[in-house]
Amino acid sequence: MSTVDRLLDNLSRIGATIRPAGDRLILRAGATGVPAELVRRIREAKSELLAAVSPQGYETRYWHERFTALTFAWGAGKRDWQSARPLAWGDLQNKWHTKHGRRWPSWQCAGCEKPIGSLDSITLPDGNRVHFEPIDCILEFGRRWRGDARRALVALGLEAPDFEEIGAL
Repeated sequence: MSTVDRLLDNLSRIGATIRPAGDRLILRAGATGVPAELVRRIREAKSELLAAVSPQGYETRYWHERFTALTFAWGAGKRDWQSARPLAWGDLQNKWHTKHGRRWPSWQCAGCEKPIGSLDSITLPDGNRVHFEPIDCILEFGRRWRGDARRALVALGLEAPDFEEIGAL
C-alpha cells in the first residue's frame, strides 16, 4: 500500500475527508478530529495527495486498477499473466468506449461517416449505426474506436500489450 493509500485509509477510518481546491487540499475532520501527526504526514505528501484526489487522479487510478483486476480475472489460474493482459486490455477498451467513446448522430454511419439514408444498417450496442454493406464500415468503426480508446488509456499511463509479441492480431 502506498503512502497516499495509507493516508486516505487513515482519514476514512476516522471519518475525515479530503478534497482538492486548486493547489490546496481541503481537510474536513470527522467526529474525533484529525490527529496532529496525521496532519503533518498529509502536509508532507500534499503534492501526491493532490494528484490522487483530483478528478484526473481518480480517473487514472480507476483505469489502472481496472486493468489489473481484469488481468487477474482473465488469468484465474488458467492463463499466465502475458496471455491474460491482451484479453483484459480488450475489455478495458470496451469499458473506455462505453464511458467516453464518440457517438455519431443516428442518421450518420459511424464507419464511413456518410448518411445511412435508405441503406440497411446495424445499430451497435453503443447506439452508433453503421452500414450493413459494405462490411468495411463496421471494420473502420472498430479500428477507430479501439484506436481512440488505446490513445486515451496510454495517455493515462497504461501500457498496451504488444499483440505481435504474443501472436495475437
